[in-house]
Amino acid sequence: MSLLKEIYDYKLQFVSNQKKLKSLDEIKSNIKNDDVNKFCFSKKLKNEDNRVSIIGEIKKASPSSGKFLDIETDIVKIANTYEKNNVSCISILTDEKYFKGHNDDLVSIKKNSTLPILRKDFIIDEYQIYESKAIGADCILIILSMINYKDADKFINIAYELGMDSIIEVHNQKELEIAENLNSNLIGINNRDLNNFVTDIEITINIANMIKSNQKILISESGIHSKKDIEYIKNKTGINNFLIGELLMRSNNVADSISKLLN
Repeated sequence: MSLLKEIYDYKLQFVSNQKKLKSLDEIKSNIKNDDVNKFCFSKKLKNEDNRVSIIGEIKKASPSSGKFLDIETDIVKIANTYEKNNVSCISILTDEKYFKGHNDDLVSIKKNSTLPILRKDFIIDEYQIYESKAIGADCILIILSMINYKDADKFINIAYELGMDSIIEVHNQKELEIAENLNSNLIGINNRDLNNFVTDIEITINIANMIKSNQKILISESGIHSKKDIEYIKNKTGINNFLIGELLMRSNNVADSISKLLN
């Protein structure tokens, strides 16, 4: 069994248990209308001057790399550092088992930051989309290697009705062709194969050069370790949005690391 299939099976059970603790109707009752911040995530990335934008990720651990943050680490402080140093958006891992995150991490950061927030998790049920809105997410991640076209289309449209953006994550040409026909202007190209966790930034180069639409905002995800990587991808593809996690999580000076990536 691949790790992705293992995660999928776990998420089915996890969400089933969550529904017993709090019904979908209860979740929906906690959602507040927020016309001001509708689609703020994509708006923040859609810049006209072609500058580099970073989505700074906060993750405590990963299956491939182990633990990044100690239990006492102040993740709100990290988010504030991101904001003070011109990171465009924040990505927060809320998966509990594999990434040691929690919904409360997103809630805490939402209260203390004005940056748009991506809830990065494994979305396999519409329940999670309403939950994402209720806890303050501005964007969700739809992983095409995990769900079928019908569910992806349904989930994206629910998010759209709630005023949330969706990043459609792809890893190959087949998934790209699906993503181009879905109702989201954000496509994330994951350089990491979620079946074996092998990472190669050439994935972004290859897929970006296959895209037909010029209406999509492309994001290169995973495996970005330096300004050199950013410049290489940008020069080859024109992509200027980068989701960066491990580099920043391992940094002894987050502000300095961001500065080196942006300047």
